[in-house]
Amino acid sequence: MALPRLNENPEYELEIPSTKQKVRFRPFLVKEEKVLMIAMESDNQKDILNTVVNTITTCINESIEKRSLTTFDVEYLFLKIRAKSVGETSTIGIKCESCETSNDVKINIDEVKMDVPDIDGLIKLNDQVSVEMRWPSYQAIINDDIMEKESSVDQVFSLIRSSISSIMTNDERFAASDHTAEELDAFIESMDTKQFTQIREYVEKMPKLSHPINFTCSHCAAKNSIQLEGMQNFFS
Repeated sequence: MALPRLNENPEYELEIPSTKQKVRFRPFLVKEEKVLMIAMESDNQKDILNTVVNTITTCINESIEKRSLTTFDVEYLFLKIRAKSVGETSTIGIKCESCETSNDVKINIDEVKMDVPDIDGLIKLNDQVSVEMRWPSYQAIINDDIMEKESSVDQVFSLIRSSISSIMTNDERFAASDHTAEELDAFIESMDTKQFTQIREYVEKMPKLSHPINFTCSHCAAKNSIQLEGMQNFFS
């Protein structure tokens, strides 16, 4: 006689931030948590991110194009799926800004929201040339090794390059995917300061997982108000 199988029925709904697509999902199981734990132990950012994305797509019932998920999609989806899997509250240690004593602060994951600004992705650089921008996908981040770059300047340039969807003149449209990284870098480097600032400001407005935290230090009674950012900081 076959052994019973557990936990195949719970189902929840959430919305993919970048596309507003509503999807149904289940909590991840021990077999998926085991793979996640192995990836986390590797300390390899590519392996961790790929494993997180694979876990997300395994738990979501609808068909989604995982390569098109943005980095903030991945962070938000994983946070929400993990909450239904291991608990909707997370207790993390946060240092007091006054005395640096670590305080255990409880966060309700259900209260964490992802606001995606409605920004026009078409940027006019001059009378002849415009650039069509997009939020970079997690796959583009991995392919360009952005997380591995030590220089902040290199990271900014890589993010900008990954955010360019197409370059348009009055007569032609050039898809960024048809051109090499070197060609795109040469295009970016040909901009003047004002043009580059327009492009950089678009990238800097990319949504990110964040949540306000207010607590009173257990040691010095100082009131702290911080913004928690980044998926890993919700579980530290």
